[in-house]
Amino acid sequence: MPLGSVALASLLALSAAPKATPPAGGLDPIVVEAIRLYDQGSYEDAKRDLEGLDAAGLADGPLLYRLFFCERATGNEDAAQAALKRAAKALEAELPHAKTLETSFYLANAYANLNRPAEAGNVARTAIESVDAKRLKMPETPIGFFQLGKLYQDAGRSAEASTYYTKALDGFDLKDGLYAGNARWALRYVGNDAYGRGDYKASADAFVRLTKLGGALPGDWIALAIARVRSGGYAGAAEAWKAAVKLDPAGADDARYSGRLADVAAGIGTIPTSDGSGVAFTAMTQAVLESTLKDQAAAARTLQTRAAEAMHGKALDKNLRTELAGKLLAARRIFVAAGLEYSVRRLPIRETAFREGYAVLIFQDTEWALPPDPS
Repeated sequence: MPLGSVALASLLALSAAPKATPPAGGLDPIVVEAIRLYDQGSYEDAKRDLEGLDAAGLADGPLLYRLFFCERATGNEDAAQAALKRAAKALEAELPHAKTLETSFYLANAYANLNRPAEAGNVARTAIESVDAKRLKMPETPIGFFQLGKLYQDAGRSAEASTYYTKALDGFDLKDGLYAGNARWALRYVGNDAYGRGDYKASADAFVRLTKLGGALPGDWIALAIARVRSGGYAGAAEAWKAAVKLDPAGADDARYSGRLADVAAGIGTIPTSDGSGVAFTAMTQAVLESTLKDQAAAARTLQTRAAEAMHGKALDKNLRTELAGKLLAARRIFVAAGLEYSVRRLPIRETAFREGYAVLIFQDTEWALPPDPS
């Protein structure tokens, strides 16, 4: 249980005294415990404490926002929406008197969850201006840096958001799961921001840290796989896509196909960055990538047919076999490179491969082999 018998008795007493105020000199111990449980991700236990505090008249705007989040995390969407609306009103009333960023942070989050992004951005920009003007104190704690990073995110200032999220990550003590949810959020943002800037190594590093925290989503593993492909780490990309498949087997067809392509890329050595005409795969449209995949699949079948026709029941000429095998490998390399580019863009690789009839070429090595000589 989140509360000992003494604390529970205290909470029951508070519940019987609406509009009670916390003791002078600091937060009520029950408030501290509720916040600790919330920061630890123990949302069911935190919700019980927050509901008691709310009944006692002790739930301010930030606590009501936490109650909303707990209700949503535990599957009570109607109760979550009711708490969210109350939290927004309380935070609006508290904002003019706020001494720290916390009120702005929770109000911007409340507006975002109420689908009022413009208002969330306005709150964030005003808070940032107040910090710059020293009307609000610059945070000094990891969770304070996180809150400032989120406000920069809401204000659309990605460089500063990543800077303060990184400061928070460097300072978080994640023992017993404390702030793990905040850390995952920050790492997702930092990883995606780095990817958007073309810093694929930094992106991969962020998602590696995230997956090591536990609680990573399939999308986190896919983001790691994509960053690794862009960095040339095909074996690691395959592992990440396979991890996504394990987390969501029923919805992981694209990850399954993508992971297989990365496996092949790791096994056949260097894959090209452009097709035979010199056009970079990264510059190709979706339609051109699909055409390239189809053309290389057809080329493989043509080479195999040519070999079979040249054999006539006898061994294939060694020089011709060497020539055709080299061309077949070159076709496969282009096929795999185009397929990975398709996957990295999160295009429907499974649907396209199945529709165009070359899914088997993704999964079966034997489909890229020349006919064997007669025994």
